[in-house]
Amino acid sequence: MSMSVLRTPGVALERRDAARPPSVVLRTDVAGLVGLTERGPLDTPVPVESMRQFHAHFGGFIEGGYAAWAARGFFENGGRRRWVVRAAHRSFGVEPPANAARAARAVVQDSAGRPVLGFAASSAGGWGNTLRLRWSASGTVVTTSAATADPRASVCASVAGFAAAELVRIEQDATVLHRVVAAVEAGTRTLYWVHPDPALRRPGEHALTGIDPTRPLRLVRVAYGLVVSERGEVIASHANLHPAPQHPRWFGAVLRAPVLPATVPGNAEVPQPPPPVVAHGLIEDPALPVLPLAVTPGDTLVLAGGGDGLADLQADEFIGEDAAPGESDVVRTRKTRGLRALMLIDEITLLALPDLLIRPAPLPEHLAPVPPAADPCRACPPPAPPRAARPPADAGEVPGPFSEDEVARVQAALVALCERAGDRFALLGVPLPLALPERTRDDVIAWRARFDARCAALYAPWLRVADPREAGATRLVPGCGHVLGAIAATDLAEGVQRAPALRRLSDVVGTSRAIDETTWALWNEAHVNALRVERPAGATVCGARTLSHDSAYRFINVVRLILTIRKACDIALGWTVFEPHDATLRAQIEATLRAILRLFHEQGAFAGDTEATSFYARCDETLNPPEGMDAGRLLAEVGIAPAAPAEFIVLRIGRQAGTPQVELYARGQAQEQ
Repeated sequence: MSMSVLRTPGVALERRDAARPPSVVLRTDVAGLVGLTERGPLDTPVPVESMRQFHAHFGGFIEGGYAAWAARGFFENGGRRRWVVRAAHRSFGVEPPANAARAARAVVQDSAGRPVLGFAASSAGGWGNTLRLRWSASGTVVTTSAATADPRASVCASVAGFAAAELVRIEQDATVLHRVVAAVEAGTRTLYWVHPDPALRRPGEHALTGIDPTRPLRLVRVAYGLVVSERGEVIASHANLHPAPQHPRWFGAVLRAPVLPATVPGNAEVPQPPPPVVAHGLIEDPALPVLPLAVTPGDTLVLAGGGDGLADLQADEFIGEDAAPGESDVVRTRKTRGLRALMLIDEITLLALPDLLIRPAPLPEHLAPVPPAADPCRACPPPAPPRAARPPADAGEVPGPFSEDEVARVQAALVALCERAGDRFALLGVPLPLALPERTRDDVIAWRARFDARCAALYAPWLRVADPREAGATRLVPGCGHVLGAIAATDLAEGVQRAPALRRLSDVVGTSRAIDETTWALWNEAHVNALRVERPAGATVCGARTLSHDSAYRFINVVRLILTIRKACDIALGWTVFEPHDATLRAQIEATLRAILRLFHEQGAFAGDTEATSFYARCDETLNPPEGMDAGRLLAEVGIAPAAPAEFIVLRIGRQAGTPQVELYARGQAQEQ
């Protein structure tokens, strides 16, 4: 197309080749977690890609939850993207009971004593009880009215600084009125209390009454400032807030509650964190007059009544329920909780429930200073050194602990959901009592015997990590967060076909019990992946086995490779639905499957050196007889030879005819323990 055509005004037709559809990026490193957090939306998946984003959405480290520690372990060990769902005991009524999660609230009245504004923490939790709102004046503008011959408008000396929908204080001697500006006419310097256009008038507009139209008026613009602090630290500041709901900077418009979608698609961007405080109006009648708030600059509003909903938390609230077709949105919302909410995200491939194993540790002892001796001049005995005084920590609500049967039931539900989904892999842990030195290694093996699943792996014991809330303190946490990060880092660096074992774990100072060689051997035979501290390597993941008794699905990387290939085929063949079933379609399907498998072969995912010894794909007439075609079925067959880890490397050292001989044997999947 010539430039002269493009310069000519009008519609130009340009012929171009159709672009190829964008390629689908299939990630295997995206993890999901259901846990207990300080704040954040309940039963709503939120993606985070750094620890700073986790803190912005879900708060800091709490005594009654492991989610923050698991998130830190995930990112410290190489994870890049994680979806988090906050669980809590909930009530779906208008007024949640005292044992349910609820947001801290406060109500503000106007000068007539009517409750007009409600403030609430942006999410449920006891954290909202630490919020303080300090009021201040904001941008006060004062002018004088030159004439008010018409009670519906006032001609002023200047209308600079006034705008429509602003509340104005009108003074004349002892008479004080309040009106909302309906319109401003700058050319005539007129403020209208009733809009001059009848079609644009609002129910709350009122003319001036009880004033002398021959005498001037003093007009004062009413606006507010608000400073939000949490635990004495300023976290937000808002200026130029207005009490009229029609104003664009009304409290409820500026401090809006976050709008969260019912379902969140995969690959979604990380949302902005909500404001700490949200506001909403309490008066629904628009005809009522707008009055100033009953606050003065310097007043402090305290939010109260927030609760975490952890004391009465039930183990089943981590997983939710299946919603039946035809159920109402309200019923589906009540059922789609915890793990069920996380299963809606397609890109998640790894799952964990660390807070199902919650074991709140006792608070550290806080010692008061030793009082000085009555006679500080005495020579002996010497006075005891003073002990540092530390303020007691706020424990908040403490959940659990759940019984071993409850933990096993919910873990079994997690594994069943992963098996049903066909593209998820679950990481499990053992209850803390089983991971302590007081219990035998056979107790862990007995826990593993509860499960037989391809899409899950068990890790033990627990990890000891530094507690950032107090210098020098540590805490025991389940290892699933750290292991998830190591698996994600392995996928990103080498691919899903790489066994996630012998990976060094960062952010670990020890384990709940030492694992010797004998314990490690017995656990490995039972398919329990040991977490050991080996010097100088540090904490290491020493296993990559699933919970399956089938030797073909023994290793994590083999199972996850199959799940990934299945998902890739599902995405790549979605277009085939309702296509005519003929030889052309079967050839296209077979070519697509071969192309997918060829990509995995190039990455070293298969055991064979050539494509012929690594995989095959068939979609022919033999697999699709006429009776199957008549029923609307199309069948394709795929076979792969995945590369299994060589777990045992044996060096045979000997001597032959006076010459040292060394032979190397690698025995992996074929060897039975």
